[in-house]
Amino acid sequence: MLEELASALVERCHLTGAGEIVVGVSGGPDSMCLMHALHQLGYRIVVAHFNHRLRPEADSEAQAVEAAAAGLSLPFVQGAADVRDRARERRVSIEQAARDCRYGFLFEQARARRAEAVAVAHTADDQVETLLMHLVRGAGLNGLTGMSPRTVLPRFDPAIPLVRPLLSIWREATVS
Repeated sequence: MLEELASALVERCHLTGAGEIVVGVSGGPDSMCLMHALHQLGYRIVVAHFNHRLRPEADSEAQAVEAAAAGLSLPFVQGAADVRDRARERRVSIEQAARDCRYGFLFEQARARRAEAVAVAHTADDQVETLLMHLVRGAGLNGLTGMSPRTVLPRFDPAIPLVRPLLSIWREATVS
């Protein structure tokens, strides 16, 4: 899997290794795998955890991510927000509010560090779920697109890309 990831980082995500990469790490197996793999491949990474304050175990997950980063001698940054309150205030779904808060935090960290990219751990499983969701919502042929391995989200930053290097890797491979 490491070889496939190394190839994806260069060929599909177009990373040069010239700057730091802010890695969104939730504490789940996918993001922990991404953190370890990027570290093994020699990329300069900053571990960024966002606490959505949605579940009772959220604080312990944040502590576990911080400990994992410390174990690898990696810089760690953490943000938090009451996502339920944000969703109510903005009249959006909890999922949308969570995504907005998380990406806002990740890109804020990337700008502050002049990072090369923000990396998240979406896998091939997530890609399939996205395509199925588009299909169920009645997307036409043009709407049947999945996530891109590299994209710019102008809403969060007009220049720093969001990269998804695990898109061609199944979730199961991130656990082993």
